[in-house]
Amino acid sequence: MIVLKFGGTSVGSAARVREAARIALSQPAPRVAVVSAASGVTNALLEAARAAARGDRTARAAAVLVIHDKHDEILGGIESPLQRKLAWNVVNEVQNVLDATLDEVEEAGGLSDAFSDRIVSTGEKCLATLMAATMRDLGHEAEAVFTDSIIATDGRHGSARPDRARTREHAEHLVQPLLEAGNTVVATGFIGFGPDGATTTLGRGGSDYSATLLGAALDADEVQIWTDVPGVLSADPRAVTSARVVPEISYDEAQELAHFGAKVLHPRTIRPAVALDIPVRILSTFLPNEPGTVVMREAPSDRIKAVTALKGLILMTLDVPELEDLAPAASAVFRVMHEQGVEILNVSQASSRRRMTYIVDAVTGGCANLQLLLEANLDDLEATITCHEHVAVLAAVGSGAAGTAASMSRMLTVLNREKVRVLALNQQTSSVAMISVVDECDAARAVAALHDAFIRPVVATSRARRPRRTALLSESLRVG
Repeated sequence: MIVLKFGGTSVGSAARVREAARIALSQPAPRVAVVSAASGVTNALLEAARAAARGDRTARAAAVLVIHDKHDEILGGIESPLQRKLAWNVVNEVQNVLDATLDEVEEAGGLSDAFSDRIVSTGEKCLATLMAATMRDLGHEAEAVFTDSIIATDGRHGSARPDRARTREHAEHLVQPLLEAGNTVVATGFIGFGPDGATTTLGRGGSDYSATLLGAALDADEVQIWTDVPGVLSADPRAVTSARVVPEISYDEAQELAHFGAKVLHPRTIRPAVALDIPVRILSTFLPNEPGTVVMREAPSDRIKAVTALKGLILMTLDVPELEDLAPAASAVFRVMHEQGVEILNVSQASSRRRMTYIVDAVTGGCANLQLLLEANLDDLEATITCHEHVAVLAAVGSGAAGTAASMSRMLTVLNREKVRVLALNQQTSSVAMISVVDECDAARAVAALHDAFIRPVVATSRARRPRRTALLSESLRVG
């Protein structure tokens, strides 16, 4: 069984929705397609919500018109009058719910996270309805399902955490019978439901996350993420023109790349697949016959596969006079960071054992505010906080290679040659990544230099194995 996820740019017009439907229908049944809102719709929904909160009916109407126009254009691509009518009935009902919710927001005079989740779910619900109708228009049985009745979560609106056990129960009860009846199921990405039944959203990367959650719940053979890039790239192509697709990476490598700035996958996306050893393939709807990248349990290599950089960070150091002071001071730092929602990307302890270094997300007010915040919670301890802002983390990722002394030596040699100041360094015991902290202004130049040193000279490796896909995709243009 295959789960396919299509992002907003892949379903941004009637033509793109039809092509995505053909790609999905080219896969062996049973299959589930998970869809995002059409490109531009989520932003318009949020603008309508903000306009309603401030009572600006003109701006609200303009944003809602953008949403209606987008969905009407996709609806117009459905050739069958019956399927077009059936889809319009559902889309119209969903958009009526949107209007009623916007009225509630205006009456309340504010936009809560719960209201926001209910409003933004409109995009996914309309697109799932339109995609299923397009598949039926192409001559295949298909049903849209809204995952605010399937993906169970906690009650944190805006960034809910899923309950995988309950999600499996709901998927087996609501999705499996549709698949067994011969339907392609088109599911909404990004949304779930909380303990009170209210619609929740999964936050950044939520649609991809929905796909792997459903893949795990349905014991899928593979999850495919269809996007606007041809796979996981060896570097950001905007900074490195010689960047190329990495054919195979391991789960650990994928999570490391995502954690340190690669945009193709959110780190959470991989976790449900890891638990059940489900391969995740990254593919492009714009280049559907390209092999993409397959993410799997093991992808052996003795080379660095990709270099990435994450900017906008703070390098913070905690110093204490005595070793026995370090544990309580570090505990206080972690507590404050958690309470303030500040993400800690990396922590290391100096050999003296009286100093800890943290790499954290930038905070409002920068270093000065962070220092004040922490020092206020360390007043009973003799601890000193120092900060360096506007830093970036460079990560050179490749299982095995990243753990060798030769690779670390080469990294430092390259950075020294480029006159890039290294503020901190970490070679992970997992041998998945070498990490260095540099000034943000040097990051792009450093990534390009490391890519040239580690990756560009390497002859491209063979394409990832793609059983049954190539022939099926070559037939996809004739589906319908």
